[in-house]
Amino acid sequence: MKFKAFSILTVLFLSSTGFSQNNKVELVDYVDNFIGVRDANSSNVIGPQLPNAGINPSPQTPGGDNKYDMDCYNINQPIRGFGQLHVSGSGWGKYGQIFLSPQVGLAVGETEHDSPKENETATAYEYGVTLSRYKIKTEVTPATHSAIYRFTFPKTDKANILLDVSHQLGDIATGMPEKYVHFIDGEVQFTSKDGDEMKGYGLYTGGFSDGNYKIYYCARLSKKPVSVGTWYNGSISEGSTLQKAQKKMDRIGAYVNYNTNESEEIYLKIAISFKSIEQATSWLDLEIPQWDYNQVKQQARDKWNDELNKLVVEGGTESEKRIFYTAAYHASFQPRNKTNDTNIFGKDVPVWDDHLAVWDTWRTLYPLKVLTNPSMVSGTINSFIARQKLNGRVKDAYVALTDKDDDQGGDNITNIIVDAYVKGIEGVDWKEAYKLVKYQADNDRKGIMYGNKVDSSAMYKKLGWIPAGKMSCSVTLEYAYNDFCAALMAKDLGTKADYKKYLSRSAQWVKLWNPEAESDGFKGFIVPKKLNGPFVPIDIKKEWGSWKNYFYEGNSWTYSYFMPHQFEKLVTLSGGKDKFAEKLQYAFTNNLINYGNEPAFLAVQSFHYADRTDLVSYYVRKLMKERFSEDGCIENEDSGAMSSWYIFSCMGFFPNSGQNLYYLTGPTFPKITLELENGQKLTILANNLSPENIYIQSVKINSKSWHKPYFTHDMIKNGGSIEFVMGDKLVAKI
Repeated sequence: MKFKAFSILTVLFLSSTGFSQNNKVELVDYVDNFIGVRDANSSNVIGPQLPNAGINPSPQTPGGDNKYDMDCYNINQPIRGFGQLHVSGSGWGKYGQIFLSPQVGLAVGETEHDSPKENETATAYEYGVTLSRYKIKTEVTPATHSAIYRFTFPKTDKANILLDVSHQLGDIATGMPEKYVHFIDGEVQFTSKDGDEMKGYGLYTGGFSDGNYKIYYCARLSKKPVSVGTWYNGSISEGSTLQKAQKKMDRIGAYVNYNTNESEEIYLKIAISFKSIEQATSWLDLEIPQWDYNQVKQQARDKWNDELNKLVVEGGTESEKRIFYTAAYHASFQPRNKTNDTNIFGKDVPVWDDHLAVWDTWRTLYPLKVLTNPSMVSGTINSFIARQKLNGRVKDAYVALTDKDDDQGGDNITNIIVDAYVKGIEGVDWKEAYKLVKYQADNDRKGIMYGNKVDSSAMYKKLGWIPAGKMSCSVTLEYAYNDFCAALMAKDLGTKADYKKYLSRSAQWVKLWNPEAESDGFKGFIVPKKLNGPFVPIDIKKEWGSWKNYFYEGNSWTYSYFMPHQFEKLVTLSGGKDKFAEKLQYAFTNNLINYGNEPAFLAVQSFHYADRTDLVSYYVRKLMKERFSEDGCIENEDSGAMSSWYIFSCMGFFPNSGQNLYYLTGPTFPKITLELENGQKLTILANNLSPENIYIQSVKINSKSWHKPYFTHDMIKNGGSIEFVMGDKLVAKI
């Protein structure tokens, strides 16, 4: 999902990253947390977190350059403080709690303690900055559900650490009215006689997804405070050890005070939970039992090295490696594993949360994890099954343990399930998974209401297409592919009637193909059609926006290439291979297809069906060069969707998610080694590769010559090799 414009701010990498103590460059040292932060749009969080972990401590700033400030941070603004939970790379925000502000003096008002910054560093495993206003150096490194801060104070008798329970994203993000995003209830309590432990909770509403959510916390300090206190709506109560909210949108918190020597270090460790204060306390006891900051930091480094070593590139420039490994980092944040951290599901029931949303991630992120982390994929699917059993539905977005009612497109939970099924992922009861796929096919596919009374769901299931209305064309196309994926499972696990029904329905998108619709001299496009009436004349180039008429976040040019299961049919409707390639090349040349958004991910791959693999290689590289840099990826990262696209493009093959199919594009590194979860390795070699030699001359898969522009997952699921020979000639066929 995309909502922003683009700008670039150049910052040197070496000033923002740390290297291992023995000066040996490890893979984690290539991760640059400023990528996706320097630009105004990628919305990546600058603070560190572990792979798919439950906590993400990060600084927050006021006064962002964009409407929504999804990552709560703007590189040009002063720092307000540090929240423990954020979502990264999204087009709409969430969280921002539990908020900490180290200070000299005590300012409890939301806007009263901002500080300019200096000496800012940001790596995968640690964030550090000096707050110039207070001369306080702040560093933080994460565990799974907990984090430890190191505050280095100047000499003062007014050293304070503020905890704000009421703060959340809406206090930072412009454009998020209080009535939609606000604090409802909460409390903070000093729970030790020395004042070095605080516990409590906050109840909040708003941000992406619907409903209220509660966050519990436990915080401990390494040194007994001189004094403690709480505050309520700006009024400070020195010596108070308990503060509760009295009404919605109250402001509450606590503070601890110290007399510090010059460069004295005080540590604070904190854990959060969506289950209980007891669970937060347990996480803290388990994950950070001591006060050894460097040990937690080293453990975080080690975990990221383990994750990143699943993808080892050789050759390429240092800049290319930084972009690649930062992409691998960004592709490992969400969803979050909240198993055993919720009151909703039982012990050890898989819970994978913070899907913002699968509309973004089904196309590239999950196919990448099928290769590098299949247990995450099976865990997600088992979480889908548990959610369906408990709630009777599994929606596109699931954030803070709540389904969001509004879908962005189709029932794309189905696509994730079927992609894993056809690729043979283990650890899933596939009969139970098919029950969910069948439920969505038979009971969902509801689309958007057509007019005031007519249910478009009934129309889609009867007609196979949705009459003109809100998102009617894009949703029809997505449902068609959902049905095709459902048919793949139904063929093995369902009835013949189900298989035929879903397969037949998946082909009805052609009813929205108007061969006479014209744009820039080209004919044949997907356009809205009235029920029992004609096609609706529209501007084929118009970008319709979000939850608007006809198309979601795209135009007809873009969606007229979204038929992942029937590209051959699309080529025929377009007048044959030559005309198809000419029209698509014109679209890319003239920026008529927004490749920075998910609906267009497969458009460039469709050149294969016109026997123009050379154009696939050309445009993939062109798009990589234009859209990915050490600033960011131009538009929202979308929970790792864009980074996963980039990683596949570097590896030289690309998934048609939901099918057992990869398209060959040619790699951008001389050698890449994937370490699969089963211990096997897949080696990708690019002989004769250079900036000019971008076209595939020949391919061998597992040492055998291969003459098709695609291959199947079965060929690489147990490791093996893909060996390319590259050249500078335009070779139409492999």
